[in-house]
Amino acid sequence: MSDTKTVGGGGTKLLLARFRLFFILILLMAVLSVVSPRFLSLENLSNVLWSVCIIGIMCSGFIYSPITGGIDLSVGSMVALAGIIANVLMNIVHMPMLPALLLTLVFGLLVGLVNGVVTTKFRVPPFIVTMAAKTYLFGIAMFVSNGDTITIMGPKDFLSIGVGKFLGLPIPIYIMVVMIIASHILLKHTVFGRRAIAVGANEVSAKLSGVNPDSTRILAYVISSGTATVAGIVMASLTQQAYAPNAAGYEFDVITAVVIGGTSLLGGSGSVAGALIGAVMVGFINNGLNLMNMPASFHPLVTGIVILIALILNQGFTLPAWMKPKKRAAGGQA
Repeated sequence: MSDTKTVGGGGTKLLLARFRLFFILILLMAVLSVVSPRFLSLENLSNVLWSVCIIGIMCSGFIYSPITGGIDLSVGSMVALAGIIANVLMNIVHMPMLPALLLTLVFGLLVGLVNGVVTTKFRVPPFIVTMAAKTYLFGIAMFVSNGDTITIMGPKDFLSIGVGKFLGLPIPIYIMVVMIIASHILLKHTVFGRRAIAVGANEVSAKLSGVNPDSTRILAYVISSGTATVAGIVMASLTQQAYAPNAAGYEFDVITAVVIGGTSLLGGSGSVAGALIGAVMVGFINNGLNLMNMPASFHPLVTGIVILIALILNQGFTLPAWMKPKKRAAGGQA
């Protein structure tokens, strides 16, 4: 009988540990639904998903840089520049939409390639490399746009990417879901995914196993920049405008989402689904504050506190030794 209880208890603990983040999300939704009855309406939940789709798309590729032990701080600038490049090619050069978007994507992939090569072959810390990329990409965006906000009036098919709907849901949500699923499969069910985790966990062991850490990391940065480019295209279509500071600070929102989702910034572990849940949690918090009509000046404070609590709950909380009750001796004496 005691064995059954032990197994059951262990299974419950394993279940709670595995789905801890999901339970935290449900708890957050329950709290917000009590605070505002409008929160759980289908329209509101759809709007929240719509608002986090850019971050979700970015997370789908960004996650590979921290998994391999690096970081990509250039993704925010890449998002803004992608929208500007796409607009120039479609509305100034008058290139057909599909070739214009493909060429924009190629540019983004090349930026990731440069980040990866400089990081691995020249042994420059990824923080420095991608910070430099963040700066020069912003500079290119400012130069191309002349520092102005560009209104995107077409093509019609391009605008439908961001504002169109299918079966009642915005198209960007479908794009986000597809990219998250594809990234999850890439991480969990392909050779590259296993190699990325191995490189981030222990580079020496990965080398001994025949894995090339440099090529793995280069591909990680290519994927990160590529998904940021896709996010930039969707964002330009969604907002119907493009300008250099359009995605300022988005890199930190993405880092917050992946860390809440259980990805280690030290490398070797990560969850694409967890990153998406982290992004949704941040979106729910912001949405709840808006529904409560809380002044915008309080948003960063409340959001930061809730995120910190979520991180502690997700990582698991263990009492320090000095706070734990002392065990009694076998004879009943302290």
